[in-house]
Amino acid sequence: MAVEALGRYKLRTSLSVLGVILGVAAVIAMMSVSDGARREALRQVEQLGLDNLVLRNRGFTAAEMAAGRRIGLRAGDAEKIASAVPLVKAASPLVQRYVPVAHAGKRQMALVLGVGASYPAILRLQLDHGRLLAPVDEQQNSRVCVLGAGLAKLLFGFRDPVGESVQVQAEHYQVVGVLRDQGSDLRTPGALAWRDLNQAALVPLAALSGRSLEIDPNMRVDEIWVQAEDGERVEAIGLVLARTLTALHRGNMDFDVVIPRELLAQRYRTQQTFSVVVGSVAALALLVGGIGIMNIMLTSVMERTHEIGIRRTVGATRRHVTLQFLSESLLMTLGGGAIGIAAGVGASWGITAYAGWSTHISPAAIALAFFVSFLVGLAFGMYPAIKAAHLEPVDAVRYE
Repeated sequence: MAVEALGRYKLRTSLSVLGVILGVAAVIAMMSVSDGARREALRQVEQLGLDNLVLRNRGFTAAEMAAGRRIGLRAGDAEKIASAVPLVKAASPLVQRYVPVAHAGKRQMALVLGVGASYPAILRLQLDHGRLLAPVDEQQNSRVCVLGAGLAKLLFGFRDPVGESVQVQAEHYQVVGVLRDQGSDLRTPGALAWRDLNQAALVPLAALSGRSLEIDPNMRVDEIWVQAEDGERVEAIGLVLARTLTALHRGNMDFDVVIPRELLAQRYRTQQTFSVVVGSVAALALLVGGIGIMNIMLTSVMERTHEIGIRRTVGATRRHVTLQFLSESLLMTLGGGAIGIAAGVGASWGITAYAGWSTHISPAAIALAFFVSFLVGLAFGMYPAIKAAHLEPVDAVRYE
């Protein structure tokens, strides 16, 4: 009976459930983006290292450096940190250059990182084949490099680049290894990784700068990566690092200490704000849809007052009438919820395909959408159903 009653006015029924469809679709899309961003943020922080810290130069001018008011990070600071600060497992200086890398007529602008031999271990980089940088490369100022998976494919296609030579600016480097695909996507909103190692080349710091640490320990570097022995104590180690380096830099704190764990916490706080805002919009759409369904159900009760009276006179109880109209409301909201779930899944796929954002549709999100649809139908269908059930049979039969 409920299906037959809704089928009489197909357009009116469709317009009534439109708000529920939009609200549920917004819930599914919002939760898929939020969950995808959470998973991507966690993966990126795990890639950066939950037990790692990064020291980065603050912005300052050449005049400040010349006047001695700003020293900046030096290559020798990494060795001093490793020996002076407790619970520091390894430290590596880093210099980055965005320069052309070429091979056999193929030329590609790429990020070239001059690092210490401990840098791949600090980031737990995995090899596809070949080998990583070794301490002997740093000591002998060897011109060797390890290519990211994407850069290796651009320069060599599907050939094995190990043993081949690439030109970095004017110098030739021998390829000794290729990294496994890191899988990072910096287009994801709030991405935490600040460089894509898939499109980078790792070379010894001494080879890139032309000076070894023994000859020039005061060469300026862009970052120092530090690995702690205890990942649960990185915040305390960060404070000790800050005080130690400030003392080494004549009291100038001309650097920042970046802790990936804190980045993850900040990312989650930002994500919660985003979820609240989008969730409020979805809740408003569901509220509007529920009000529309209540309005239609009240109109239906008035139009079918005579029908209700006939049913009551032939033996239908108030409970029967209540269930009939409540069933109609639930059919509309659950049907709208099913369509909304399909629309939300399609929207999340579209977001991934066209915006490149990472999304994830969990069974919990689908279950929540069905539950919300049920609640909307129950909450906004109860009053019209009760009102229909409490009509007096004699008055209802005489109603025109």
